[in-house]
Amino acid sequence: MLKNFFHMLADEELSQIHGASLEVLEKTGLHIDHPVALEKLAGAGARVDKARRKVYLPKDLVDKALKMAPKSFTCAGRTPEFDFLTGKTGLSQMPSFRTVGGAINLYNLGTSKLTPVSIADCGDMAHLVDGMENLNILGALTARDIQLETYDIETLKVMLERGRKHIWALTTDSKNLKYQIEMMKAVAGDGSRLSKRPICSGIVCLIAPLYFPFDEIERLLMYGEYNIPVRVPLVPIIGANAPYTLAGTITQTNAEALGSLVVLQTLCPGIPTWYYCLVQSMEMSHGGAEFLNPEVMLVESALMQLARFYDLPGASSPVMGNDSQAHQIMFERGTSLTMAALSGINEAGGMGGIENGLTTSPQVVVIDNEIISYIKRLVKGIEISKDTIAAEVIHGDDHKGKYLENPHTFKHLRKEARFKPSLFDWSSLLEWQKDQKTIIDRAEDKRVEIMNHHVVPPLEEKLTAELDRILKTGKKELAGC
Repeated sequence: MLKNFFHMLADEELSQIHGASLEVLEKTGLHIDHPVALEKLAGAGARVDKARRKVYLPKDLVDKALKMAPKSFTCAGRTPEFDFLTGKTGLSQMPSFRTVGGAINLYNLGTSKLTPVSIADCGDMAHLVDGMENLNILGALTARDIQLETYDIETLKVMLERGRKHIWALTTDSKNLKYQIEMMKAVAGDGSRLSKRPICSGIVCLIAPLYFPFDEIERLLMYGEYNIPVRVPLVPIIGANAPYTLAGTITQTNAEALGSLVVLQTLCPGIPTWYYCLVQSMEMSHGGAEFLNPEVMLVESALMQLARFYDLPGASSPVMGNDSQAHQIMFERGTSLTMAALSGINEAGGMGGIENGLTTSPQVVVIDNEIISYIKRLVKGIEISKDTIAAEVIHGDDHKGKYLENPHTFKHLRKEARFKPSLFDWSSLLEWQKDQKTIIDRAEDKRVEIMNHHVVPPLEEKLTAELDRILKTGKKELAGC
């Protein structure tokens, strides 16, 4: 494994950003629309202006939250073989990878057909991700052909039934989350088992700059009851809801990360979370937001360094861009994911996402899985030992260049890691012209193979019936039917 990661910021610059972030929290503070949160934060030592719903955080409260936050934690699958550990467990921990969450459209990269995400698509994505060896987390999609009031509950049900990997379960609000947690408890076994092996993770949103709405805190309290890991997406748009300078965006985003941590650890002590950023940049010429330009990559790399500085699990969505064309997808994703991995990311999200996450593509999911194989080989680094340095072998070869027949080569042939492509075609032009399949064709072939032949064991009938009952109850209460 890599022994060192890329440092975007010098130590002095890191200290400057940290100090400025603490100043923002103490002087600007957080805006929180929740009376219970205001009371608890005041009791913990924050200066609270209840009339203005402002909370000003001293340095010692930030330090306390940093000590309380778990440095690593388990994200469980429906079955234990898909459990994995995330976080700062030393440099031997490989990053985890998550598909895009919340997408509303489905795009076929081969036919260029765009359709609204259906509930059947949600199930198919769960099945596909179950068969992808490099993907650890399934991001919940937004089904658009079912009842709006309960779509998030029904989507979670289908994804729990069709896949076994950890799910990032997005939700509409705290009323709907109640039923999602009931489903999680049912599949996990009960509330105690869910707390020990969380099969899903949740979401609590901070609105940039530095604002927590009421229902986000309500959801946090519900997640906290079962110690369910939560992501707080930090979504700066450089030049729009964050300063135009890259250093200013880094400072505000870091202040939001530390402020969020104080809120989480004060209200729900010990709740697992990520230092999670989703950086965008305002394109001033037309007002659109861009995800995968160089400036965004620079900011995200600096934020991942700050996550390491605080010893927190660092996460971002480094592949989620404006791209929709295969050649651009390959360049942008390869570049950004490489930089994220070499910057020490713990979780990389957005796999399969295009159009800034509004759309997902099954073929892109398969391509991303291949890119991740390449990235994992980079992160494994180089094994250095007396045997691998091979000075004696070089001396023994005596300028002949006959390493193909050397016992040292045979000894390490299967031992030392090598990247083995399954989609990338490294044959010659003459060879490829005999069967001119593109990477999109090969990705579609792999998708079809998984959907037709990969088997996902079904839930027990009594458990499926319980999920049906929970969904029916939720529909009756939330939609009146």
